[in-house]
Amino acid sequence: MTDYKEIKKALDNYLNSLTQLTKLGVTMNKKDFTSQIGEWLVAELYDGKRAESGIQKDWDIKIGDKYIQVKTHSKAATTTARWSPVKYDENAQIDEIITIVFTPDYKIKEFYKTPWTEALKLIKRQKHRDVLNWDDQRKFLIKVEDLPNPNLVALFKI
Repeated sequence: MTDYKEIKKALDNYLNSLTQLTKLGVTMNKKDFTSQIGEWLVAELYDGKRAESGIQKDWDIKIGDKYIQVKTHSKAATTTARWSPVKYDENAQIDEIITIVFTPDYKIKEFYKTPWTEALKLIKRQKHRDVLNWDDQRKFLIKVEDLPNPNLVALFKI
């Protein structure tokens, strides 16, 4: 028998958590939780400023005079896809692309910080979209223990 009281309690907890995360400035709305967590993490790690619009063209974070695009994933352990879809034009205002791969429970599994000029060389056409394969970014992998702000990183450490 389905326990609707437990489901109601879990839904209330979830929605209250989303509201609290918005109040704390971690998320901006209740849409696309994974992307917002990644953008917030990058902004906090590198003392950057997030784009005010969720549909900002090209970049997500401004760090000093650099424009950063952030791709964030939280994949099931059974998922074998290891790429990020990338939409861009040749004159995109992007200096780096940061790809964060979380475990299903939002622990940092992989963190890539790839210069945009290098990413452009790695982007491939896959079916009807452009993708950036994570394995192609291996030389830009940053070990979790080498990320700045250890207190923040501890929230997402395996």
